[in-house]
Amino acid sequence: MRLYPDVYGRRFAWMLADLFVAGWIYLSVRVGFWVNDLILQLDALAQGVIRAGRTFDSWILSFEQGVPNGVPYVSDFLHRTAEALKTHSGDSLISAGQAGSHAIHVMALILGITVASIPILFALTIFLPRRLRLIADMRGVHITLKRALARPELTTQMLEILAGRAIYTLPYNQLLAYSRNPAEDWYLRRFEPLARAELERHGLSVDRYFGGRPALEA
Repeated sequence: MRLYPDVYGRRFAWMLADLFVAGWIYLSVRVGFWVNDLILQLDALAQGVIRAGRTFDSWILSFEQGVPNGVPYVSDFLHRTAEALKTHSGDSLISAGQAGSHAIHVMALILGITVASIPILFALTIFLPRRLRLIADMRGVHITLKRALARPELTTQMLEILAGRAIYTLPYNQLLAYSRNPAEDWYLRRFEPLARAELERHGLSVDRYFGGRPALEA
């Protein structure tokens, strides 16, 4: 499968376009990671809430473990106080912090993917159809010419077909870039300049398929 045209100017242009799109995709991905990391910094708040809840739980546990046993009235009062404190433990803070941390990670992932995917999709929507069409055109013309030129007697007919397509489908300003008088070239059966115009539209060269035939003066 051919990826780049034979014509050097167009080959260089498409190589630059491929490099530009690859660089654009790379930068978009890097920006997406940057946004993801930026949002994840908010996770420090959620982790602070979780640590506060765990600290509160450790205080209650330390208080309960420090209650002396066997002291009339005092031990029972302190044990009841420790049990009452457990109803207001840090578990709610821990749960809230964990829920907040999960939400922050999800939001960071969604925003990172969104920020990266929008410019990537924009670039590919513009670039990819034209790139695939170029590859498909080159492949189709290549296969058609190879099959036709397998029979040498069809060489002139193939040049005529290509020249005819150029006359009927190419804008006049493009035709005049290859022939000073397309109608005269067609009438005098000078098909090569017009065939060259048709092939180069698809990124292919006449010399590649028809040999080193001298180009006629245009």
